[in-house]
Amino acid sequence: MDITFILLLISYCASLVILLSIPLRRRAVLLRAGRRIVEIKAKKRAFFKTLFIVLLCWLIIFVVKIRYFSVFVEIAFCGTAILGIEFAARQFSLMTLNGAWQNALIVDSEAVLYDDIAVFPVLQLPAEEQKNYPKNVLVIETKSRGTVQLIFKDESLLKSVLEVVFTERPDLKPAVEEN
Repeated sequence: MDITFILLLISYCASLVILLSIPLRRRAVLLRAGRRIVEIKAKKRAFFKTLFIVLLCWLIIFVVKIRYFSVFVEIAFCGTAILGIEFAARQFSLMTLNGAWQNALIVDSEAVLYDDIAVFPVLQLPAEEQKNYPKNVLVIETKSRGTVQLIFKDESLLKSVLEVVFTERPDLKPAVEEN
């Protein structure tokens, strides 16, 4: 048994474990999010794009088997493939859960709990400065992960989501400065 075989075995096992964890991740998010208040439709063909990423990552691992590389390059290939599969698993687990929930915002592969939101930095700017930012992007400063940007289809969807957030958590509503 050589190092390449062990690396391939570890990579395929890790990717399988990651993919099998999708239902558990989904259930954990659902338990923490509460009930859905506003639904956001998933992007078309997102499932097939994400499935393509998984297949491509498995192909990257397979290339290590059929080509000769140094051990460090093999580790880099397999590590990159595992990271890609992790990204795809996150996409799969949150894909159909997009929306504003009782305790969280879920958009694409990002889930932000209301308890983790520190501030909405762009919403605290004066109205004339807010015009410099895209109208469909919500910038959130979180307590644990730093800055998160959630991109919505259009401005009306963003406003309806913010309405839900401020209804569920009025303490997050930015204070309006009067001049």
